[in-house]
Amino acid sequence: MSIMEKGDALIGRGIKVAKARIGLVSNNPSLISSPDYFEGIPHPAVVKGRGWLIHSQLANFQIFSVEYQPPPKLDSYFYILDYNIAESQIFLNNGNLVALGNWTALEREVVDKRYTLLGNLGLLFRFILVTLEKNHNIYSFHAAALYDESSNEMIIALGERGSGKSALMLSALDQGFFKLFATEILHAEVAGDRVIFYKGTLRNNVRAGHLIYDFPKIKERIGVEFAKLDNPWGTKVQVDLKDYGTEKDIIVDPKITIVFPRIEEFNKVSEYHYIKDKREIKRRLFENIHDRISSLGLIYEKIPVISLDNYTLMKNRLKFVESFIEVGRIEKAVSLFASPKNCLEGWLRD
Repeated sequence: MSIMEKGDALIGRGIKVAKARIGLVSNNPSLISSPDYFEGIPHPAVVKGRGWLIHSQLANFQIFSVEYQPPPKLDSYFYILDYNIAESQIFLNNGNLVALGNWTALEREVVDKRYTLLGNLGLLFRFILVTLEKNHNIYSFHAAALYDESSNEMIIALGERGSGKSALMLSALDQGFFKLFATEILHAEVAGDRVIFYKGTLRNNVRAGHLIYDFPKIKERIGVEFAKLDNPWGTKVQVDLKDYGTEKDIIVDPKITIVFPRIEEFNKVSEYHYIKDKREIKRRLFENIHDRISSLGLIYEKIPVISLDNYTLMKNRLKFVESFIEVGRIEKAVSLFASPKNCLEGWLRD
C-alpha cells in the first residue's frame, strides 16, 4: 500500500531536536499534536505547581517547532496513518518511518502511554535518535549532565532507568554543585579534535519520594506540592528543573567526569572505584548509546516493532565512542554505589 493510496489529506508538522529536523505526518492531526506527548498532562498527585504525567517527550528532549516542509527537505519523516484496520503495520520506506493502524483505538486502550508511537519510551523517541546519528553524526547518551562554567567541568552520569542518575543529579543540585545541562538524554558529536555537547531537556521524571524526603529544598524551589500519597516511592512525576539550568545551550571541550551510579535509598556507605581500562569504558559507553535505540519490543502492549538499527549505524556508533574517548578530555571514570545522601562523597573532588 502506498502512503497516499487511501486518498485522505495528510497534515504535516515539523519538529527539531538538537540539529535534527523531523516531519510528523498524519491523516489525523490530533495524533501528532497531542498535548499528552508534546506538552504534558497535569499529574493528579500534584496539587500545587507544575508536574506532569511521565509519558511526554519533554522527558527526553528539548523539542522546538519548525516549519513543515514536504520531502525531502527535512531530515526524515514519520507517517502515522490512522485507519480502522485489523492489523497494524510499521515499516521503513526510503529511510522514513510509516505506521499504519487503528491508532485512535489503540491510544484509547493502552495501559502505559510511554510505550506508544509517540510516548517517551516509544517509537518516535528511537526515530529521533537514529535521525540524529544518520543525518548529523550526533550521538545520544542515556545520561544526566551537570556543568560548572567556572571550571569548565562536566559530570556525565550514565545508566538505565532505576540506576540512580536522577538521585545523583538532584544531590548535586541540592548542594549547589554544578548546573543542569541535561536530565535524561545528552547529545554529543566529535568534530575534528573537539567534543561538542548539545543541551538536553531540563524536565525529569522523578520519584515523589526523592523530592519529599531526600531533597525538600528542590521541591520548594520548583514550587511543587503533592497530595497525600499512599506510595510516594512508587509515584513518578515529570517536573521542570529549569531554575537549575545552565545558560549555555552548547558546550565545547569541557573536562569530563563519567559516572556509572548505582544509588539505593538506604545504603549507608559510599563505595566507588575508578575505571582505568579504556576498553571497559568503551564497552559501557557503546552499550549506553546503543540500548536506547535497540531496546523497544512492543508498543500498545500488543504490537511488535521493527528495529530501526542496522550494522552500519552500529559501526558508526562504535567509531564515535572510540573518537569520544580519544578526543574528549576525560579526567576520570567512576563506578559508584551509594545512597542519595552520600553519593557525592570522595570521588567528586578527589
